[in-house]
Amino acid sequence: MECEHPNGDIMGKCAVCGDIVCGECFQPIFNVMMCANHGDLADEGAWELIGFFLSEWAIESRRIFLDEAGVLSLVNEGEEDVLELYVPIEERDDAFAALQSVTEDSIECEQCRVFYSPEMETCPVCGVGAAHNQ
Repeated sequence: MECEHPNGDIMGKCAVCGDIVCGECFQPIFNVMMCANHGDLADEGAWELIGFFLSEWAIESRRIFLDEAGVLSLVNEGEEDVLELYVPIEERDDAFAALQSVTEDSIECEQCRVFYSPEMETCPVCGVGAAHNQ
């Protein structure tokens, strides 16, 4: 659904669905924006961090798997250019199951239940090494 404000100043695109967002319907969350269609998810507490990746390709491929599973997601650029993948809290288990099938180029931290790029060597949350998680 596109922005319904024909005279609104375009701010960018929704981090969840990619729709155009204007100054009247834009809602900031993390370091990104969302459209009014996702207003029920405009609180950062409604989202769960599920992965850390170093490349746009890696995170976008995960978002495709999540989309195919019917799970919403958004990406936030964290510290040191690490891309963080978030899903709505109530969809976390479905998201985790969908991403477990894409583990060839990511590591699953069993302690934190997050995925991360192998180049990171340790879980960004708990610091446990990759060898322990495999």
